[in-house]
Amino acid sequence: MKEYITKKIIDIINVNKDKIKIEIPPKDNMGDYSIQCANLRNEEYSNPIEIANLIKEKFNDNDNNFSDIKVMGPYVNFYLDYDKFAKKVINEIEDNNNYGSLNQGKGESLLIEHTSINPNAEPHIGRCRNSLIGDFMSNLYKFTGYKVERHYFINDIGKKIALLVIGIEKYGLKDDSFSSILDVYVKISALSKEDESIDQKAFDYLKEVENGNSEMINKFKQVTDKCVNGQVKIFEKLNINFDVFTHESDYVYNNYIDEILNRLEKTGKLHEDELGRLYVDLSDYDIPTREPVLVLTRSNKTSLYPMRDIAYTIYKIELNPKNNFIVLGEDQAVYMKQISAVLDILGYKAPELISYSYVLLDGGKMSTSGGTVVLVTDFMKAVRETLLKEFNERKSEISDEKLDILVNACIKFTMLNVSKNKIVNFNLESAASFTGESGMYILYSLVRINSIINNNRIELVDDIKFNNEIEKKIIKELYLFPEVINGLLKSCEPSHLTKYIFNLAGLFSKFYEQVNISNEENIILKSSRIRLLNCISKVIKNALGVLGIETVDKI
Repeated sequence: MKEYITKKIIDIINVNKDKIKIEIPPKDNMGDYSIQCANLRNEEYSNPIEIANLIKEKFNDNDNNFSDIKVMGPYVNFYLDYDKFAKKVINEIEDNNNYGSLNQGKGESLLIEHTSINPNAEPHIGRCRNSLIGDFMSNLYKFTGYKVERHYFINDIGKKIALLVIGIEKYGLKDDSFSSILDVYVKISALSKEDESIDQKAFDYLKEVENGNSEMINKFKQVTDKCVNGQVKIFEKLNINFDVFTHESDYVYNNYIDEILNRLEKTGKLHEDELGRLYVDLSDYDIPTREPVLVLTRSNKTSLYPMRDIAYTIYKIELNPKNNFIVLGEDQAVYMKQISAVLDILGYKAPELISYSYVLLDGGKMSTSGGTVVLVTDFMKAVRETLLKEFNERKSEISDEKLDILVNACIKFTMLNVSKNKIVNFNLESAASFTGESGMYILYSLVRINSIINNNRIELVDDIKFNNEIEKKIIKELYLFPEVINGLLKSCEPSHLTKYIFNLAGLFSKFYEQVNISNEENIILKSSRIRLLNCISKVIKNALGVLGIETVDKI
């Protein structure tokens, strides 16, 4: 509708499209859309009130979208014809299972990398925010028509993996479980702080790997694969999946890194320091670091993580130079600027960064033994126990399968409901509550909608008619959904979607209180309200799907 109004105004007055600011009035009696005409002044028209009257006079509403157009001082206010508008919106939602998507990415591929944690560790709740935001963006791109590839970068030849290989040689493994592998890493990591020879042995192993020692390469691969498989199983519990796994070692064994170093040397930006390390001079770039350099190798010329990261990023850019994204914590912002600078030196445009802030746990109630890191598995267990306590108090039973869906909904909705640039302060009780801005509240709203629909099975009619203000507000909110989705492609802000869902669920709650369906004798009104509920359900489900949240029929 905003585009419709904008086009009509451009036909009336010669003004740049960017100057037309269409807003939602603060009060219902001021209409549905409003324009402040002071922005529309030009050489011919300088008086905003004169412009407002001109727009009203010349506005050709040939589609009959509005019941009235009023001038209020320097404003033009538009009043929708809700009988026609409601029918248009409901028919559009009913006819389109993918309602909300404008197919913005049709015919285009898109690459997004997220999570990519070191394979020596079980994911913790802080890193999980990366995964949830990355999964949300992946779902959003897919929903809007892009062919999405979700990438995971595996650091399989870093010092931590070398230590893990040494640890397994020294202590062995009780079994192939992820926790057993992690126990070995904790032991060898602690020992390396007491015995310097352990670190030296790790560097020697890395040198052998980079020199192509097949036996050592196989050792690194075996332990890395076990770790990654353990991580992937944890993410699968959150319904987070990946399409492509790439190993850092791929860029060592095929001489890809040597090629990049040769290219950097030709630019005159590659240098060697007094320790024999190779680094890139970044003094031409505005990067807030103490030294304007990025070190790429150790003294023995084995590659450091940034070197392999540059190689991998170039590979990704060559795969998809147009639609290329990476999700990183805000603590990686400076590092990403360094990588982007090196890429610029080599003639590449860096992937678009989607960053996020930290996660705190309310009151520090959850903690691992003596530490500050909370593992995702422990976190999910705590949410599960909180939900079970709630159901026990309600004297309700719930299946394990359904409980898994609710746990994910609690975690995802709460984590994504906070602006990605703000710290998440996660409260277990609030996240699992049936009221307030929570996944449980949204899912319970859907259950109530389904219950009303199931209890009012009638033959629906074509005519649409409403007689309550709350119905008009719901229609307008449903109409805004494609606009909300389109805005997400620019903002990458999941909280905009959670706020929309919560607002729509809140409007349904008012509808539930104010409007009677079961006892309604007017068949057109009754049919219209059932169709409206079906539309609310579809929009909420589509929105939750973008968040990565499944729904349930009953709770």
